[in-house]
Amino acid sequence: MKKIATLLFACVLGINTLSAQTTGGPDAYGYIWRDSNDALGPIYNWIDILPLVGAQEVRFLADDNTVGSFPIGFPFHYYWYDVSQFWVGSNGYIGFTNGQISAPFGTIPATTGTQNFLAAMACDLLFDISNTAECWRYTNPAQDTLIVSWLNVPFYDAAIAAGSGNNEFQIILSAVDSSITYQYKTQTGFPSAGANVVIGIENNSGSIGLQHSYNVFPPINYAIKYSYPSNTTYVVNDASTSYNDNSETGGLFLARNGQQFTMSTSIKNTGNQNLASYNVFSRVLNTIGTTMVSDNRMSLASIPGQTENITMTNMFNPTTAGTFRFFTNTQLPGDATPSNDQKVQEIVVIDTTAASIRLAYDNNIEAGLGGLNWTGGSGGAAVYFVPPCDSVKVTEVYAYIVANPMSFGYSIVLYDDNGAAGAAGAQLDSIYVPATSVFTSAWNTIPLTTPITINTGGIYVAWVMNGDGLTLGQNQVAPFSYRTFEIISNTWAPYRYRETEDLMINISIEKLPPFSGVGIQENTMDNYFGDFYPNPSSNFATINYDIPFNAKTIAYQLYDVQGKLVNVASSNLQSNSGKLSISAANLDAGIYTCKISVDGEMIVRKLVITK
Repeated sequence: MKKIATLLFACVLGINTLSAQTTGGPDAYGYIWRDSNDALGPIYNWIDILPLVGAQEVRFLADDNTVGSFPIGFPFHYYWYDVSQFWVGSNGYIGFTNGQISAPFGTIPATTGTQNFLAAMACDLLFDISNTAECWRYTNPAQDTLIVSWLNVPFYDAAIAAGSGNNEFQIILSAVDSSITYQYKTQTGFPSAGANVVIGIENNSGSIGLQHSYNVFPPINYAIKYSYPSNTTYVVNDASTSYNDNSETGGLFLARNGQQFTMSTSIKNTGNQNLASYNVFSRVLNTIGTTMVSDNRMSLASIPGQTENITMTNMFNPTTAGTFRFFTNTQLPGDATPSNDQKVQEIVVIDTTAASIRLAYDNNIEAGLGGLNWTGGSGGAAVYFVPPCDSVKVTEVYAYIVANPMSFGYSIVLYDDNGAAGAAGAQLDSIYVPATSVFTSAWNTIPLTTPITINTGGIYVAWVMNGDGLTLGQNQVAPFSYRTFEIISNTWAPYRYRETEDLMINISIEKLPPFSGVGIQENTMDNYFGDFYPNPSSNFATINYDIPFNAKTIAYQLYDVQGKLVNVASSNLQSNSGKLSISAANLDAGIYTCKISVDGEMIVRKLVITK
């Protein structure tokens, strides 16, 4: 791992042997584990999935990141809920929600940090172009077994760029008995001093889990099987808030005196019992905690796993510039997991009458903890901005630099949000800032030679180190935007501390005529297209369009979850109203992103393929 400068480690590695214990548990829910040394345990039987038809490489893994989501291929029963998708962590785990696990690796279970994961060998591992590390996944044709294998993966080593040691292990999920099996084929070497390892499973709240071992490395030709309880008396009444406004609960910029903000949220029955109707409470608070607007809605009665989208009647009127917090709480009596009841979204109201408008999620206070940097000097960070108004140009970028002890420069790189599912896509500009122009303990202003126009959507702004020691400011004053990313080995991942801090990157925008002053209101191509139906689809998926002006060509590109182009087509438009159909016959089951272009203007739609 290329470590954050201020992170300290107090962990001490154990010896590379296991005790005579061959079984463990049960945890509070009833899971037990047995290993291949136990008379009732699993038999070690490494499964080589590379030759199997349908095996797919998990690409774009890097140091400390996650990649996904991927379909499991079947509903897998885990604790009291079913999971159907997973993310792969380069550090030896899979998660059923997207969350990063990196050094120091804590004990299991823990209600802090990432939850809902299977840690086969959660340790400081390294995927890098300089080594031979690979990860592969495979779901069998019967759709009842998932295998994820880490192959030839070394430990991160500060002294060796390609890492040191070698590890090969796999996770096997079986729908037949809801079991989880870890297998270990190769294990040599140790991670850098101070790093550690944990093996176990943890539920979606972190309140329950079963640890196999901590700071002890597994032997080779060894297997561990976690068995689902045949009976459980564990009762879970749990309601949670999944997100506010958007799936990431991502921060928003609103125009002062612009459109009113609708308080919308998604809630879920995350327990194992049917729930009667309960209250859902939403409110928007200002910086001193004064309630600007609040509302209540009663949920529907629900069964385990059921979700519900709720829209409050009362709306937030952004008449005053400043930072606000949009809270939603599920208020279920006797709720088992209070930690998942609430979501908080950052809302920043901007005076859009100013000639130059600065967009910032931070409150201009650097945390004073040393800042963010990555050893090796080749990492970076990024922030995503969606302007509060239509038709603007980005004129300047600001980066708060904490330190630069070795006098290196850095780069600012700007990206369109036209990547898969709105991710960073086309590079729009790259600006090198030489060491002579780097000022520490201060905001650095980087003007754009050619301003970038944004008509709709947003822009990603990346800060990229060009040498060791360069340090970016961290802001730890709530609320937080969840719009931050880390960049390691040219691979992007959600910033690991996005729940507790923002990174100090800002931009300035200027309005372009025509401007309504009340946010994005202009009609765009997106308004003229519907959604795919049926969706999910196993045969043909169709989307209707009705374009109120003459257009010449229509084209589409279909990408899988790894960003691979799997289908493309284009044609001349015979009519401005019609249907676009895509065949799913030759496509694997999964989630796809369809980019549709009409005379060069692009829209994006999601498509789910089932088999």
